[in-house]
This record gives sequence, C-alpha cells and structure tokens, in this order.
Amino acid sequence: MSRIVKQSKAFKIELQEKRIFSLMGYQQKTNSSSLTKLITEEKKKLDDLLKPESLYTIIDYEETNKHSVFNDAEKVALCVCTIGPELEKEVEDLTKKNDLLKALILDSMGSEAVEEVATQSDKIIAEEAIKMNLWPSKRYSPGYGGWDLKEQQFIFKMLPAQKIGIKLNESFMMIPRKSISFRINFYLDHELTTRKID
Repeated sequence: MSRIVKQSKAFKIELQEKRIFSLMGYQQKTNSSSLTKLITEEKKKLDDLLKPESLYTIIDYEETNKHSVFNDAEKVALCVCTIGPELEKEVEDLTKKNDLLKALILDSMGSEAVEEVATQSDKIIAEEAIKMNLWPSKRYSPGYGGWDLKEQQFIFKMLPAQKIGIKLNESFMMIPRKSISFRINFYLDHELTTRKID
C-alpha cells in the first residue's frame, strides 16, 4: 500500500559561500570584495524566493518497474522535491536586464538550495526505512548510473508531483528546473547497500 506524504515541516536551507563560488566556476574563494558583497546581497532575497517542498511515497518492490540497474529490494521510496519557481523567475528577469553576474549568483544559490532539500528529504526517508527495520540505499536519480532519464515517467506516474507544482516536459525534464527526483531502495540485508548510517 502506497503512502504519500507532503512535507509540512520547514526545511533548513544553509548555503555555504565556498559552494556558491564553486558552482560559479571558481576553484577557490576569490579575494574580490565586490563579488562577495554581491553574494551577500543576493542571499537576502532567498527568504522570498525559496519555497522548498518535498513529496514521497514508499511502495513494495513488486509495484516498481523492476529496473535492471537495481537489486531486488523489500521496499522502494520515490521522491520529488523543489524550491519552487520564484527563484528561476528572478534569474530570468535579471538576465533580461543584462545583470548576468547577479543572475549567475542567484542561479548557483538555487542549485545548492534544491540539493539541500533533496539531502534533507533523503535523511527523512532513510529514517523511515530504519523505523521499518530495513536498510536504505543511497539515493539514485534518473539520468545517472545507468538509470535512464525517461524513468522520470515512472516516478511521475507513482507520485502526484503537481501537488507541489512540479511538471514533466516531453524531454523528461522537470519544471521548475530547480527540482530533483530520486529513489531509495530499502533492503532486509545491510550488505546489499553501501550506504553508511549515521
């Protein structure tokens, strides 16, 4: 029996400055005080622009399409998460105004923020597995590790992603773009997963 949970608890989004520099293409923190100042200014917008949400379901392995990439599991969690469309709209507006550096900074922050939402959702799901006396695998997203991007269709078939404002286009890409989908397998035997449990 499937269970769908919409996360109502607030996500704690903490963006590390060194990660923002890295996503912008800097190998290490720049000494540019003007760029650091811009990053600080753009961070102030995030409270209004980030609308993090996560939606997941836990199903029996027999309900999946049993993709060859994965070993047999006892249960499978499917998840979609997003920061919403507002940040992307602001990036588009900045780009149209030719304010490209601010657009790049904000876009990088959005990428890091949605990754934080996925990481925190992953932790919540792993805790669910442990409550069921099962071992969670690491998370897998369509398009990586031999799991074809078109597998997005299966995730969106099993999850009402539109409830948190996520749609799938004809190229299997999610809208808003700052969204992540993934699955976690739950195993009876911890030796079937390489995940380290904190």
